[in-house]
Amino acid sequence: MQQQSESMLHLNDMMVFLAVVESGSFTAAAQRLAMPKANVSRKIAKLESTLGITLLERTTRSQKLTEAGKHYIAHCKRIYEEAALANAVIDKARNTVSGEIKIGASVSIGQEILKPKITEFLSQYPELSFQLNLTNQRVDLVEGGFDMLVRIGKLDDSNLIAKKLGCATRGLYASPKYLNALATKPEVKSLDTLNWLVMSSSLSVSGITLLNKRQTQEISFSPKLVVDDFSVIKQACIDGLGITALPNYMCQDDVTSGRLVKVLANWQLTPSDMYAIYPRNRINLPKIKILLQFLESVFTEKLAC
Repeated sequence: MQQQSESMLHLNDMMVFLAVVESGSFTAAAQRLAMPKANVSRKIAKLESTLGITLLERTTRSQKLTEAGKHYIAHCKRIYEEAALANAVIDKARNTVSGEIKIGASVSIGQEILKPKITEFLSQYPELSFQLNLTNQRVDLVEGGFDMLVRIGKLDDSNLIAKKLGCATRGLYASPKYLNALATKPEVKSLDTLNWLVMSSSLSVSGITLLNKRQTQEISFSPKLVVDDFSVIKQACIDGLGITALPNYMCQDDVTSGRLVKVLANWQLTPSDMYAIYPRNRINLPKIKILLQFLESVFTEKLAC
């Protein structure tokens, strides 16, 4: 750490030396750098002492680069130019919506919420490129190189920010075909006799808890089908295999078209809060701000708590 600090001070002295040479005098360099002339002289003297060689031959009226000084100033100029380019790159990143974005989400969120809006988003920002990774497994934001993750529930990591996007409600669904084949209309107390289709990562495979205002009802079952993807569960439900619990945002069109029926509409599962997870320091980047605004708009439109 001490060596790094000394290197930074040395670099600062190099830039003062460059200013003196380019300005033509210590006085002009002091004005350019907005520092006392005596400080400029001390920094040049310190630099020469550190290097163990004279860079400038000074008289009362003029200054002249030594042979070593001529070689040294060439390197100082390149370092200054590289630093200016580095700052320009950062300035562009902080002030333009461009570059790559990598986001992770579950399969159902990607297919049902993000997919219909991706083209619209990228059309607004043609200098952006978008990588969307869909998986139902937990992934590490940093190790996976993600700019942002969409997840259910917050993370216990002080280095990450969790911005709530909305609340996903879940209800019970079945197809008209399956319901018509039942001897009686489903009631809360008879749900354990039905064929249950279970999304393994969101429900216990042995039962669920239903809520109706202040009422609760525990339902136990032996599932007919267990899958780790909501789209497969929904399709099996549409095909008449049984009853299942699905996020309401996945079923709006299917209910309207008659492919699915919401069963016991007053009862639901515990709602799930959805969050955008991102590193604390990346919200300063315009592309991340825009991405967050996009997600907030899309989820607000799609979800209803």
